[in-house]
Formats: sequence, C-alpha cells, structure tokens
Amino acid sequence: MDKYIVGVVMRKIPILLFFLFFVQITACGMAQQVDIQPDDLIGKTLTETWRRGSFVGASYKTSILTPTLMRWYALTGNLKGKSEEVKYACTKVGREILQVSWREETTGSQAIVTYNFKTMKMFGVIVESKRDFLLQGTFTIEQSKDEMKDRKDLPELFKEEATNEQ
Repeated sequence: MDKYIVGVVMRKIPILLFFLFFVQITACGMAQQVDIQPDDLIGKTLTETWRRGSFVGASYKTSILTPTLMRWYALTGNLKGKSEEVKYACTKVGREILQVSWREETTGSQAIVTYNFKTMKMFGVIVESKRDFLLQGTFTIEQSKDEMKDRKDLPELFKEEATNEQ
C-alpha cells in the first residue's frame, strides 16, 4: 500500500511543478504591467533617442509642465540646442501606452509619438508640409528637477543637463 501511495504522489509531482511554474510566470508577467495615465507624466522629464528612421541619433529632453503644456530641448541632431514650449494633447491607447501630439513653431511640423511604458520604446511620425518621417526609439523617464513657477530659466536648466551628459 505504501508503494501505491508513493507511486501516485510521484506521478502527480510533475503536474504540481508545472502548475507552480505557470502561476509564477503569470505573476511575473502581471508584475511587469504598468497602468499609466496621462496625468502621470506631469512633472516628469522624458529623455528620448531616435534609433531608427530619418533622425537616427537625435536626442531630446521633454519636460511635461502641465496637462496641456510641455517643453522640448534638442540635445543632439540637426536641432541641437533648440528648445520650444508647446501645447500638447495626450491620450491613453493601451494599459501601458500613451500617445502624445503637438505642433512645433520652430520647425513648422507636427509630431505624434506613441510611448510604451512597459518596453520603454517609442514610435513617432513627424508630419511636415511635403513629407512625413517615421521614427522608432527608446526613452527614459525621471522626475523633473525644476520646481519653478514661471519656468523662465527652464531652457538654461536643459542646457546645463545637455552639457553634463556629453
């Protein structure tokens, strides 16, 4: 009788191990999910680098100032050193995905960028009057260092960070 019980238990162990493995993998996958909301970006700075497309290597710092106002600063690329405060719109398109769009007076173009906060990848389209540019890149996010009310010295803050990073 003892051999019978041992045999039954031994046959059930692989099933038990598979079940525990499946539960653990499922729990890890759920732990990686991010439920990001547009307002979660306020007070944050995104450091973005385009890795594929027309602007490979171009990097920007984008500070989200309010629910409708942001400032971008070009760290590298053909716009290096330029900065602009623009109105933007942000919408949630998935559990961990936000899409942000804005118009730039500096370049006359419109940007539409989709950020995936789980993979930390971004996909963009820059729309100009005669041509569209498709882009793909990566980004990091951090708490903005500025606590300024008038934001007059914000471009200087970005210039300092750009100098320190190179």
